[in-house]
Amino acid sequence: MKKYPQIANYIDETEPEEPIIILVNGELAKQDKELRNNDEVFLFPPASGGLPEGFIIEDNISIDNVIEDMKKNPEFIRSGAVVVFIGFVKGIVENNVKVYELLYDAYKPFANAKLKEIAEEYSRKPNVIDVRIYHKVSKLKPKETTVYIFVSAIDRKTAFNVAKEVLERVKHEAPIWKLEIRSDGEYWVLGDGKRVPRPKASTR
Repeated sequence: MKKYPQIANYIDETEPEEPIIILVNGELAKQDKELRNNDEVFLFPPASGGLPEGFIIEDNISIDNVIEDMKKNPEFIRSGAVVVFIGFVKGIVENNVKVYELLYDAYKPFANAKLKEIAEEYSRKPNVIDVRIYHKVSKLKPKETTVYIFVSAIDRKTAFNVAKEVLERVKHEAPIWKLEIRSDGEYWVLGDGKRVPRPKASTR
C-alpha cells in the first residue's frame, strides 16, 4: 500500500464485502496473507463475473444449440420449462450518461471454476434439472449480449426463481470485472451496480 498507494482507490474499509480480488498462486487470499519468495500475486478490481468448452466465452452462442444439448440429459423428460436470461450492455446509465463500450475481463481459470461451482450447486436443488452459465469477456458495445443463464426445471416457478438467484450469484461472486467507458469518464462497475471511477494514469 505504501509503495503503490493507488491501490487504495479499490479498497473501501467501510465495505469489506467488496475488496479487490487477490489471488496468490491462483488461489483466493486475504490482504494480510504473508507472502513467500516466488509467490505469484494477482490484484484485480472488484468483480461486478456452438457449445463453449468453458463458462467464459468471447462470442455469441446459439440458444437453440444450448437447449438441444440440455435435452440430452435423461432427466429432461421431467422438465416443464427452460428459463433463459440474456444480459445486454446498456447504452444509457444513471442520469442519461452515454456509454460507449464495456470492457469485460476475467482470470479465466478461476472464473470458469466459480461459474461451474454455481451451476452445479443449483443443478442439485429440488425440482431443478440443469443450469448453464455463459459470460462474455471482451470489448462490447451497447445492445450487445453479455451473459446467458439457462435453467431447466420441473416447473416454471422454480426455473424463474433459480435463474434470478444464479444471476445474483454471478454478479457478486464471479471474478469477472467490467470497465464502463462513458461520456463522463471510465468507471469500474461492481456487482451491485455501484460505480468506482478509474484512477487516471500518472503522467510522470
